[in-house]
Parts: sequence; C-alpha cells; structure tokens
Amino acid sequence: MLIQRILTAIPLAALVVWIILFQPTRSVDYLLTLVTFIAASEWAGLALVKSRLLRYLYAGLVLVIPWLFLLRFEHLAIWLVYAAVIWWFSLTYYLKRACPRHAVSGIQVDKLLIALVILPAAFIAMHLIHTLPPMGDMPAGKWWLMYALALVWVADIGAYFSGKRFGKTKLSPQISPGKTREGLYGALLLTTLYTLIVSYFFNLDRETAILLLLLSVMMTLISVTGDLYVSFLKREAGIKDSGMLLPGHGGMLDRIDSVLAAMPVFIAGFYWLISPVTLS
Repeated sequence: MLIQRILTAIPLAALVVWIILFQPTRSVDYLLTLVTFIAASEWAGLALVKSRLLRYLYAGLVLVIPWLFLLRFEHLAIWLVYAAVIWWFSLTYYLKRACPRHAVSGIQVDKLLIALVILPAAFIAMHLIHTLPPMGDMPAGKWWLMYALALVWVADIGAYFSGKRFGKTKLSPQISPGKTREGLYGALLLTTLYTLIVSYFFNLDRETAILLLLLSVMMTLISVTGDLYVSFLKREAGIKDSGMLLPGHGGMLDRIDSVLAAMPVFIAGFYWLISPVTLS
C-alpha cells in the first residue's frame, strides 16, 4: 500500500510543483477548478447525494462561488476565507467530543451548505497566496504557496512515521483510530524543522522567522482538524474512502482534506502576522 501511495503521489506532486512554480496564476486557478470540482462531487456523495448528475450539478454550484468572488467581488474574497478559518477552529473543539452517527437515509443538507464555504475558501486562499507580490527580500507568492502545500505534506510524513514507530495514545479513536498523539508530535517536530530551513532559504529576519514558525504550528494543528473532519464525514456516510480516483489514496478529498483547512489559515495568518494588510 505504501509503495502504491508513493507511485501515485510522485507524478501528482511533480505536476503540482511545475504548475505552481513555472506557470501563471491563471493556470493555478484552472488546476484548482478541476480539483475543487472533483472534491465537491465527492463531498456530495458523503452528504448522501446518490444521483451522479446531482453531484455534478452541486460541484458546479460550488465552483461558481470562488470564480464569482475573484472576478466580481475580489475585495470581499478574504472575508469568505476568514469565515472558513473561524469554522475550522470552532470545529477543532467539536471533534474532541464528536461521535459519528451513521446516516440512515436522506440528503444531509447541512454538510452540503458548509462545503459552499470551505471548498471555495480553500480555492480563494491558494489563489491569494500565489498572487502575493515579492516584498523586500521576501519571495513571491508562488514560493509561499509551495511552502504552504509542502508543509502539509511534511506534516503527513512526520505523523505517519512517528505514529508507526511510537504511536500509543489515540488522538480521536471514535473518528480515526489510526491517528495518535505521538504522530501529531512527530508532525509538529518535522514541520518545525522544515520551517526553520525554509526561513533560512527565504533569508527571513529573526522576527519574521519566529512568526512563520508560529503560523506553521497553527497550520499543522488545523491540518489535523481537516483530516479528522473528512474522516468524520466518511464514517457517518459509512464508507472507507471518498472515491477511487487516486490509487493508494482513495478520492480527491482523501488527498486534500488537510489542505482545505490549512490554506485559509495560512493566508489569514500571513496577512495578520507576516505582512499586515489594511482591509477595505
């Protein structure tokens, strides 16, 4: 299974890196459009929408929202991101006591409604990160987006191997029995080291490096919330994976669950901590 996951992840990661670092933001937006459409259709399945046509129509509705904000209401887009950040942090406390209950029948409207916020917010967040201009010695947005995505990947790697080697205390046994506190500690350790290396590579001053480290800790923690929430949805829907698109990984949501939570937190934290902006 691990070999299959690696063989699937390598070409996908290479494609993502190539588009982010060497293509314009519009190409990144097209990639986000494809990923969001697939993720939204899978999300509809987790909300017990049985009809494939209805899933695709719902995915189309989800896509209208980020494009509408970016093309017509760009000055308001960040507020949708902030709404998602509030949701993810609030959800962290809920998941501590949450007990998934298998949904017997009927479309879960509340789950469809929340996705109308968090899926477009992740899209908008990554668009905003990629369009960040270089400031002084600080790099342009494409490098920040690469940093943010790679941090989620590094956290996954740290959690996986630390959990395998030292995992004993279950983090959330009712939602995801395989996740442990030791795995979380491993993720935090590895992302801390990663952030220190990146700070040196980006030639950040001490204060900015400390703030970035604080932001990376918040991203690592909230990425776990994203992972747990999609696991929660899958348990309530009574399925193992959100789809079968990616061999060894499952569906698109299985691959980007942590990203959905981490990207809004990154751009919000960047605006508030790294490069404060005045919102109009």
